[in-house]
Amino acid sequence: MSLLPSSNDDVDAQQEGELRVFGVDDDETSEVLDALGSDTARTILSSIYSEPATPSELQERTGFSLQTISYHLSNLEDTGVVRVAGTEYSEKGREMNVYAPADEPIAVFVGTEDRKNSLVELVKRVLSSFTVLVLSTGYVFFRTAELSASPSGSGVFTAPFAMFFLGGLLVLYVFIAWGVWDEIRS
Repeated sequence: MSLLPSSNDDVDAQQEGELRVFGVDDDETSEVLDALGSDTARTILSSIYSEPATPSELQERTGFSLQTISYHLSNLEDTGVVRVAGTEYSEKGREMNVYAPADEPIAVFVGTEDRKNSLVELVKRVLSSFTVLVLSTGYVFFRTAELSASPSGSGVFTAPFAMFFLGGLLVLYVFIAWGVWDEIRS
């Protein structure tokens, strides 16, 4: 047993950055596609998305050699697909990097620059709308719970929050469909 911390519980694996959209003609696109070009790299990346890990933990999960894992991690890190999210220490006291997904989600887009910018704007609008919907649903849920628990309430807990959320999803779906239709027409 080591006296040094050895858990990656403190590693932040959340993706909180801006969406990175690469067009087919962008300079970085070929580097990203090359880094993701092998089944091995994609297996490593999928494993990191499941849970951030050190190369030795990835070796246990995937069965690949440390040399292979280090090679692919280096390529993925160079292209910004993964990042070093922290460090942990082995039982022997050796410092090891913990790898996690990059802060920014990545999308590769085929189309003109105008369409790429429109896609990014549409994604931002949808994500912000979905966030508002979830927060609004939470408010309705807690407000409903307060009313049903109050002495003047009926005492019967109804679920208007579910109808509110489903209605909001319907509106969001229509919003998305309209945005996509508008893009197709232009």
